[in-house]
Amino acid sequence: MMAGVTPLSGILGRKTPTSNDRSLGRLPLPRPTSTQQQRAHRVAVILVPEFSLLAFSCTTDPLRSANRVSGDTLYEWRVYTLDGKAQRSSSGIEIASDGQPDLSWPDTVLVCGGLDLNRSLCEPYHRTMHRYANRGIRIGGVSTGGYLLASAGLLDGYRCTLHWEYIGSFAEDYPNLDISDQVYVIDRNRVTSSGGTAAMDMMLAIVAAEHGEELATQIASQFIHERARTGSEHQRIAEDTLNARQSQKMADAISLMRENMETPLTPRELAQQVNLSLRQLERLFRKYKDDTPQHYYLLQRLEQAHRYIIQTGMPLIDVAVAVGFVSQSHFTKCYRDKYGRTPLQNRRLHDQLQPE
Repeated sequence: MMAGVTPLSGILGRKTPTSNDRSLGRLPLPRPTSTQQQRAHRVAVILVPEFSLLAFSCTTDPLRSANRVSGDTLYEWRVYTLDGKAQRSSSGIEIASDGQPDLSWPDTVLVCGGLDLNRSLCEPYHRTMHRYANRGIRIGGVSTGGYLLASAGLLDGYRCTLHWEYIGSFAEDYPNLDISDQVYVIDRNRVTSSGGTAAMDMMLAIVAAEHGEELATQIASQFIHERARTGSEHQRIAEDTLNARQSQKMADAISLMRENMETPLTPRELAQQVNLSLRQLERLFRKYKDDTPQHYYLLQRLEQAHRYIIQTGMPLIDVAVAVGFVSQSHFTKCYRDKYGRTPLQNRRLHDQLQPE
């Protein structure tokens, strides 16, 4: 073992299979195939130079915790590098590799990016990633890993996201991609997360899809992760940049929505304050958000309500008022339509899953 190299098995305490099993082909969301239910789901993480250690840990540790909490080996994972040698993270810590990429072993392959990804650095990975993609398995990127996939043409036709710090230049480099400002995006057999703890949210969503929301919530609780953010939630800074790039008038209207939660503005008032007609504002939202201003505003208010519900002890009637509802029954109905549970049910579930 190289000096200063941390063996992954020592960090995570997991069993690394050594045999090469046959490929299982495509792994669709949201449910694994019946064959995969009979054995562990295999996840390969490919590390690039200067990868984000936080994003890496947030990718692999939920798998370790899934096994621990469930009492079963639901997941196995390996770490690959292009040359099979240890890889240095952006924080200077090296992680030992399980070898060069094995094309037949994984069901899911995730590229863990980091600082200063560029096309020249990405090119050596293209052949390997294309061979994985040709197997039809799920592939994805965490932190800036999506940039590598985009450079290989593997995000064409898919919705994707990237860390907010890079999303502006990413959009400039790949103007034809469907780039989202969301925390993570799962689009068929492509998955991308924006970076840092967003990788944990994405992995929890995958665990929830394959083994149930309750297990995913228990894992989040183990990490004192207040909640698993949904894929519909946005990176605030990235959202501002992308919205302004699409339409500054629309971005201004969204800022007004955030600033006026307790006393919501009408769509006409929003339009007037950004010097647009109502029809022009509706056209912008339809083009860039595939939504109406009124419904988009409602979703923003409900997301804020959800944060109040799980982060504070505010009485639910006060929560409703704080996000602009005059009727608690109307608030409860809208909240349940979005989250699948009433506010009280979600608060109780969250409280029950908190560690003693």
